[in-house]
Amino acid sequence: MSSKPLLIEIGTEEIPAGVAPRMGDALQSAVAKLLGDANVDAGEIRLGVTPRRLLLHASSCPVMQADREETIWGPPERVAFDEKANPTKAAEGFAKKSGLSINDFELADKGDGKARYMKAVKKVSGRPVADILAETMPGILRKLPSPKQMQWNEGEARGDAFIRPVRWIVARLGDDVIPFSFAGVESGKVSCGHRMHGSTGEIDISDPFGWLENQFVIADRDRRISIIKEQLEAVAKAGGVTVVSDDGLVEEVADLTEWPQAIVGRYDEDYLKLPEEVSRIELKNHQRCFAARNMDGGVSNAFFAVANIESKDKSAVAQGNERVVNARLADAAFYFERDPKESLEERVERLNEVVFQEGLGMVGDQVNRLRGFVLNTAASMGADASEAQRAAYLCKSDLTTGLVGEFPELQGYMGGVYAHMQSESDKVANAIAEHYQPAGADDALPSSIEARAIAIAERIDKLLGYFHLGKVPTASADPFGLRRAAIGLIHLLADSTQSVEMTLSQVIEEGAHQWNEQRITVTISEETSHQVKAFIIERLLGMAGQLQTGRASLEAALGASLEIPLHKMIGVAGLLSDFSNSETGQAVAAANKRIANILKKTELKSGEVDASLFAEDAEAALFDALQKAESAFPEAPEAQLQVLAGLREPVDQFFDDVMVMADDEKLRNNRLALLARLRELFLKLADISRL
Repeated sequence: MSSKPLLIEIGTEEIPAGVAPRMGDALQSAVAKLLGDANVDAGEIRLGVTPRRLLLHASSCPVMQADREETIWGPPERVAFDEKANPTKAAEGFAKKSGLSINDFELADKGDGKARYMKAVKKVSGRPVADILAETMPGILRKLPSPKQMQWNEGEARGDAFIRPVRWIVARLGDDVIPFSFAGVESGKVSCGHRMHGSTGEIDISDPFGWLENQFVIADRDRRISIIKEQLEAVAKAGGVTVVSDDGLVEEVADLTEWPQAIVGRYDEDYLKLPEEVSRIELKNHQRCFAARNMDGGVSNAFFAVANIESKDKSAVAQGNERVVNARLADAAFYFERDPKESLEERVERLNEVVFQEGLGMVGDQVNRLRGFVLNTAASMGADASEAQRAAYLCKSDLTTGLVGEFPELQGYMGGVYAHMQSESDKVANAIAEHYQPAGADDALPSSIEARAIAIAERIDKLLGYFHLGKVPTASADPFGLRRAAIGLIHLLADSTQSVEMTLSQVIEEGAHQWNEQRITVTISEETSHQVKAFIIERLLGMAGQLQTGRASLEAALGASLEIPLHKMIGVAGLLSDFSNSETGQAVAAANKRIANILKKTELKSGEVDASLFAEDAEAALFDALQKAESAFPEAPEAQLQVLAGLREPVDQFFDDVMVMADDEKLRNNRLALLARLRELFLKLADISRL
């Protein structure tokens, strides 16, 4: 069968950083699925992503879909034929609907032995692959994920929205154009190179990546990332400094450039007096530049920009960046000198003028809740109550400083810097600096238990408050970062290096207590608390892989009758994960499922077991084993699991020899009471039936 290169390219105005890769992955998956469902083997489909294009290329794609046979099943024999074996109207109608005659069908068994059905094997001719793609591509493009979409056309084309205006579409299978229109743009053969250095022309169908590189476009995102890293290392080495590593910024810059060119600049040495994080954050968040260190590890005034043009005069580009960076750092230096004239403690009162969230009071109210939380839980967490409450009292004061007002990304960090300058203890200053951690999935946890106490308090406070307002995240939107707050809370409670000996329910209960005790009229209902707990648990289950366990094991551990601290519960889930893979574990889990199902169907949940009513030896044997297990049930989860695993034999024998749902009501209830008591013992560790 003939095969030719396949190329699809969607050219746009500049797409925001971070969005194009997700859209490219979705486009690649959708086209691969389309071809796979059509039994078209195009081999590897290579993806190219830049700020101005999404590109797919397969070097060898069949031109025609292969012919295939399609099995058609119709109604059963009793419906298709009458008593005289003549086809009924139902059979004739089905045959006509299928495009076949009644003679094309035979009667056949589907394999279940229940009945025979009308069956025909229809030969379906393959279609041109270009036709399949032409019909489907507009729909695929409409469904690509993006945070926001634009509409820029008038008339019929206005219905096609996209992340940014579409300017050209290349769609080819060999020399032939795959004809379709999207957002008012007809597909063709012509592509565009780099906005400044490139030109417009017919893209090479066999080597589009090579053609684009000759047009100053590196379409392979991974290769752009590698080039940026290599260039940064090279210019840093030439300047006698090292680059402060930041993979996230490298990816962001890669998504902003098609022809990356690293350039070195230097800001005024006077600004080296600023805390390192101030200059780094300014360079990263405002200029997308990389900070540098001297070879001895000290802060350097060098920085690195990545331009999207190959300038004839790189020094002019560097000077432009230097002017902007120096201006921003001048603002930072001004505020850094002025802010400490008013202490963090003096600024606390001003937090009563800063809105936390409309409907939830002021940040000053939040500080009172955080302070109350850490005071009430310090003993449970093993924190120094005095230091923790002091840090909580001051932790939001930097929101009123000029430097944080100018650079919001520095909140927390600058509070810690100013606390050190104002002779607060190291514990207090570090807790203020770290209480926003972890900010992301890969971020470090706070180093002290005092900081962790505030971090836990803040996250549960935020979740309860926003859920109270009904601002629950949807599948596509989480504007208040509530998923991030829940995931951060899980990391804090799950860590065993500085373990928090509070259960998730206790954390939620204390958070709700602080809301309900404050002066503003917000009452956290039990329903809201339940919603927040369910939301956190759903995030927890989704993190099973990160926590080195399975989702079923986590569900089982969560199903225990007694809630334990999260770090211990995750340890139990780890034990169950290994146990469930063993032959004994599978047998015990199966027995627990059976017990759970039996008890679910009866109103009897518990009761006294009367040994005098035992009619089978297996009943007495199980009861004896159960009593021994109950009397010597250990505290350690590992030992508990071993004891429960030891009950496998008497449990299996019980189900082999005993009819639980006996006709005699007394026997039946006694056996149900025995199973209920057995299940109660298992639930002390976990709900094994969920494995």
